[in-house]
Amino acid sequence: MKSAEDLISVIIPVYNVKPYLRMCADSVFSQTFRNLEIIFVDDGSTDGSGELCDELAAEDSRVRVIHQANGGLSAARNTGIDASTGAYLYFLDSDDAISPVTIVHLWTACVRTKADVAVGDFIRFSEEAVPEERRKFTSEAFGTEEALRRMLMNEGFGHQAWGKLFRRSLWENYRYTKGLLYEDYAVIYDVMLGAKKAAAVTDALYFYRMQAGSIMHSRIGERNLTLLDTSERVTEMISKEYPALRGAAVRLQVVTYMRFLSDMLATDYHLFPDVQKRIIDTVRGLRKEFLHAPGVRRIDKMKLRALMTGKRIFYLMYRASDARKKE
Repeated sequence: MKSAEDLISVIIPVYNVKPYLRMCADSVFSQTFRNLEIIFVDDGSTDGSGELCDELAAEDSRVRVIHQANGGLSAARNTGIDASTGAYLYFLDSDDAISPVTIVHLWTACVRTKADVAVGDFIRFSEEAVPEERRKFTSEAFGTEEALRRMLMNEGFGHQAWGKLFRRSLWENYRYTKGLLYEDYAVIYDVMLGAKKAAAVTDALYFYRMQAGSIMHSRIGERNLTLLDTSERVTEMISKEYPALRGAAVRLQVVTYMRFLSDMLATDYHLFPDVQKRIIDTVRGLRKEFLHAPGVRRIDKMKLRALMTGKRIFYLMYRASDARKKE
């Protein structure tokens, strides 16, 4: 585990997260896998996070700190990728934390199964202490098509970059688009198409912090509209590369479009009328495929049928569904 090919780069973008940064860093420092390159990218923090990064570097010789002008999450991750030298890359958000055995379990899964990427389970938390939940470690490996299917269906292999250990070569031709929202969604399917094999670990290895005061709906602005293009592009790409997965891709696109429309209506019922029409027309065009796609929930079928009746009925149903989730 000491050889150069086993060096793992942990990339941590940092922007105004001082209250959580120490917990995040300590969770990396305590990894049982020791051959780490820990890269903090201070993306123009103004709350003292940058100075804390420098303190962390003084505590652990494996830490490298890069300070840059604020450019957003995508720019910070790109900086980390470009500066990294490890054979594997691991992305960690600076307000989250990981289990002490996260890296060793993911690395072991990659080595044992010759996988190009490994992902573990995650749990949400909001308290001040890192959760101590542990599960029996088991792993399974599968090919590219099954990995993509699980991503599309959100079956333990989501389309976030965090929580996954990637072979460095997967990112050789890819970087994040600077300033783009939903940055993981826009690049992760491209990256995963290059993985010949993937592995999933049952252990809860990533702790995702739920920020206090988070709301069910997101307010929609012009920058959010890129999500529609990204979702459409993923469907087209998957349909071309793996035709058998088109149904799963259509399911994800329609669910994404309906959630987006609901958030638009919650922001302003008359917001971006041309975009609303685009969403409704697209959903209508994909309606039959969606209704026959694998894994479509009954409630989502009901939402689609409501939308075909009228957007007010659709919105009222969506709000009622969200309210039940909160109970």
